[in-house]
Amino acid sequence: MNALFRDTLLAGSLLCLLIGGSFRSVAAQDEGKSKRPTQQGAVAPPLHQRIDDLIERRLEELKISAAMSSSDAEFVRRVFLDLTGVIPSARQARSFLDDAAPDKRQRLIDALLARPEHAIHMARVFDVMLIERRIPAITSYDVASATWRAYLTEAFAENRPWDRMVRDILASDGTGDQHAAGVKFYLVRDVAPHQLTRDVGRLFLGVDLQCAQCHDDPRIDAYRQAEYFGIYAFLERVTAFRDTEKNVSLVGEKADGKTTFVSVFTALNGETSPQLPGGEMIADPPLERGKEYVNPPGPKQRGIPVYSRRNMLAELLPRAETEGFARNLANRLWALLIGRGIVHPLDLYHSANPPSHPELLELLEHWLVEHDFDMQGLLRELALSQTYQRSSVLPAGAASLPDDSFAAAPLRGLTAEQLSWSVLQATGRVEQHLHQIAEKQSADKAKSADATPDDQSADAMPAWRRRLTQYEPLERQVKPLVAVFAGLPGQPDGDFQPVVDQALYLLNSPAMLPLLRDPPSTLLPRLTAIAEPEPLAEELYLSVLSRRPTAEEIAEVRRLVEPLASSERRQPLLGLIWGLLLSSEFRLNH
Repeated sequence: MNALFRDTLLAGSLLCLLIGGSFRSVAAQDEGKSKRPTQQGAVAPPLHQRIDDLIERRLEELKISAAMSSSDAEFVRRVFLDLTGVIPSARQARSFLDDAAPDKRQRLIDALLARPEHAIHMARVFDVMLIERRIPAITSYDVASATWRAYLTEAFAENRPWDRMVRDILASDGTGDQHAAGVKFYLVRDVAPHQLTRDVGRLFLGVDLQCAQCHDDPRIDAYRQAEYFGIYAFLERVTAFRDTEKNVSLVGEKADGKTTFVSVFTALNGETSPQLPGGEMIADPPLERGKEYVNPPGPKQRGIPVYSRRNMLAELLPRAETEGFARNLANRLWALLIGRGIVHPLDLYHSANPPSHPELLELLEHWLVEHDFDMQGLLRELALSQTYQRSSVLPAGAASLPDDSFAAAPLRGLTAEQLSWSVLQATGRVEQHLHQIAEKQSADKAKSADATPDDQSADAMPAWRRRLTQYEPLERQVKPLVAVFAGLPGQPDGDFQPVVDQALYLLNSPAMLPLLRDPPSTLLPRLTAIAEPEPLAEELYLSVLSRRPTAEEIAEVRRLVEPLASSERRQPLLGLIWGLLLSSEFRLNH
């Protein structure tokens, strides 16, 4: 392991002592598609091989040597974090490290993608991406976070295609059952057309047209005011409506309103109809005067026009033909697993900020279109690539590597959610909680003759919903940690930037101590029950860092605990746990 990760265990210890689903078989699908003949008659290799070929070609052009393949310990921690949002338990890490099968990495990738934890993790990721931790002006008018998360989790558990997800979100008005939660995208932005315009461009097309609201962007030729207002015209007529009888917030729409704009630089006026970047203007259909509405807007009913520009946006934007739609998804999924976009920042695609690997981005974009925007399938191919599985340890003799070369795995700070859930995992809280549930279920099954309808309905739940329900008490435990480590509302989560408040929270917060203490089967009681230093050190390091300790680390653990009676080991062990949780090795995805 790179010395960068090795915070001195002794220093950390002394410091702490002082303070006291339904998984679609993407493997089978892609195997069938990848074996189709090419135009030349050859069989196309699987996507992950084509990815590696393009990366390797670029490295040869740059005369850069790539890092070695990651160790099993690096890989198991990384892939658990990236596909389930949490580090592996000691049991899971040990099982993978002890497995000698040559295909164990592929089997683990497929197993993780099939778990409900993957859908839950992706829901958290896309919640942060789409909502950006925003809080609406009137919080009680918002869709409940649990409802929104369940909506996203179900979508990812079904492996719902991205174009369908975007269509449902953009078309949602808050009514009905199936997609009502999608209206949150509008409500957290207070149904403000300009904010919606900017975020539709950023999040769905990969272009931030904010400056073009007032004038053509002087820095970026492609960011024109007419393009901004072409998107704005789809959204200008939307309105917020509060149904006081049902106590819900909805999105309504006017049937009229021209879209005009004026440049603050030139004072020239313009008028536009709805238009997506690179597309044609869309004229409103002629409607007989007085018959423009299904429901005219009023104090007690929201406006529902016969022709909805917003619904037209929901139909036209999420298509392969829309400039930037497939490319943006490909770039964002690449960044999610690889740590940096091929276009970076993710929402600044333009000629002055070209992709680092244009052929690669085009390949991923075309693959998504050919595979019906199958996000889970693309994540699988990315995880199978050698590019993803490289070590973060630089090649011998290399002081640094260009970030956009993808020659080594980058050091990535854990997201607020990853860090918080990994603290619970490392301290044994997740497994202990699930074990208690399993014991209760086992006891209930022993009384199956007396099973209640509630018991039977719980068994009939989809796996993702059952796991969400089981995680509710843990969600309450991680909430304070997420609040401390999360980014600012309305801002995309950026690069890892540790601040003093976060370090002090980990060091001193009263909320941390209960996580380290005594419930049976959590980490501290497990360690105190192990007499010999070597297996004790192994359990500690597998639990927190997902790897086995080095000889030096075993010796340090022996020095700290061997002279002590079992009853005297609590405080030193608490210090050891806390020291590892504070380490950069724990707080980074590497």
